[in-house]
Amino acid sequence: MSEFKTYFRQATRPFRSDLLTAAFSAAAVSVAAVCLLGVSGWFLAGAAIAGAAGGVAVQMFNYLLPSAAIRFLAIARTLLRYVERYSGHAAALRALAVVRPHLFARIAAADPQHTLKLSRGETSARFVQDITVLENRLVAGSAPASAIGGIIAALGLSLFLSPWAAVIFIAGLGATLGVSMWLGQKTARNDQAQREQAILGGLKQRFFEILPLTPDIAAYDLSERLLADMAAREGDLAAAKSGQISLDGLIQSVSLVVMGVTLAVLFLTHRGHDLPLLALAVLAVTVGFESSAPLLKAFAQKRIFDEAESRVADLYDQAMPRTTDTHAPLTDGWLTVGGHQSFRLDRDTRLLISGASGAGKTRLIEMLMGLRPADANLGQFDRSLFAPSPQDATPLNGTIRDNLKMAFSAESLKTRSKAELDAMMIAALSDAQLTSKPLDLWIGDGGVSLSGGEKKRLGIARALLRDAAILILDEPTEGLDAATEARLIASLEARLIADHRGLILISHKPAPRRLCREVLNMD
Repeated sequence: MSEFKTYFRQATRPFRSDLLTAAFSAAAVSVAAVCLLGVSGWFLAGAAIAGAAGGVAVQMFNYLLPSAAIRFLAIARTLLRYVERYSGHAAALRALAVVRPHLFARIAAADPQHTLKLSRGETSARFVQDITVLENRLVAGSAPASAIGGIIAALGLSLFLSPWAAVIFIAGLGATLGVSMWLGQKTARNDQAQREQAILGGLKQRFFEILPLTPDIAAYDLSERLLADMAAREGDLAAAKSGQISLDGLIQSVSLVVMGVTLAVLFLTHRGHDLPLLALAVLAVTVGFESSAPLLKAFAQKRIFDEAESRVADLYDQAMPRTTDTHAPLTDGWLTVGGHQSFRLDRDTRLLISGASGAGKTRLIEMLMGLRPADANLGQFDRSLFAPSPQDATPLNGTIRDNLKMAFSAESLKTRSKAELDAMMIAALSDAQLTSKPLDLWIGDGGVSLSGGEKKRLGIARALLRDAAILILDEPTEGLDAATEARLIASLEARLIADHRGLILISHKPAPRRLCREVLNMD
């Protein structure tokens, strides 16, 4: 069994009592619904016969008990429906509130070589679509109980008419289930639903791909072309949904026809029987057929549920936690490159990594950070040693404050007041020459409302706030004018001295190189 499937069953175990409550309530709702309609039919038919028989019969007819029973069943059905919905949905929401963060933590803790390959669209599809399908699976767990409850109740009430009435009901119901399941397989109902899910996932992924490109779309006048592509995808999704709806409609039509034939046979074979009992049986059988609908839906969705679970399991099982080396990572130490260049990495480090484009400077930084496999002689350093500001860091979809809070540890966020955190963020923005942006500014998906230079400086501010011994800056002044670049370099120099922090710098520009004392040449 997949590791995720084992985990999923363990994670949902604490909520099984609520799910069982939902299942029992669903069964009771179906029983109440069948009995309500059956007793109502019996009561109305009996009252009509009594009324036709004259005043004496009307006076002798006991309408109080049936009326009370109908009122009781109506109230019970409403209350039980509430219990079913509340228990089932609450259990599913709470269970997935445990599963979702765990899955995200699993991915975040996995080997970056694997997780960095995940596109945002793919990850979103896994979280939003497949996890939601698993949530629906928990909610749908009460469907079989609901169907069984309604079928048993209809069978029991039809026995009041005659054993043959029960036989006719079972035969008709069996034909309905058999034909519907055969028709669903014959028309590839599951394949149609799978196609709909695949198209929806592709549409979401495409949306995430083009959203950060909004300025380029406007600059190159690509909106018409991209809208046509999205419209084509929407058309495919509409066609898939239409096909699924048509299949569902066909199956429901067949079910209605079989139910109509069953009721006709029941009526014709028992037309000489007691009319109130015949009305009771006919209406009970009608609701019994309707009760089987959730069972058919559960059968149809089983493959969809299983495939969603398998896709999430693939992601979960591949995202294995990193294996730790027998030697503890160094909080400082010597960086050795090429066997002949060695540099001390600590709070006094001022190291420039120099080399032509494509020489592997960024790759070296990623190896130091544990994002790529490191050379044997490079050394193994604890990631907490570094505060990186990558060359192309993508901001979080949120506010300036949301992005800067990422630099703080969970402990810092708990122990520091909001005012203290805000003061630290404002100071970091000032040192990064980004004081024009308020903390509560919403910057959009991927920082779409910021310029390239502002995104860069937001990344620098976040790195300055991280409690780490060595600051890593990859092309920190790229895209900046000379005056802003000079102010940024001066504030970085003052900050490094004040905080007693080291620096590893990658830059092709001469001005920021003045911050460094040593050079690692990668030419």
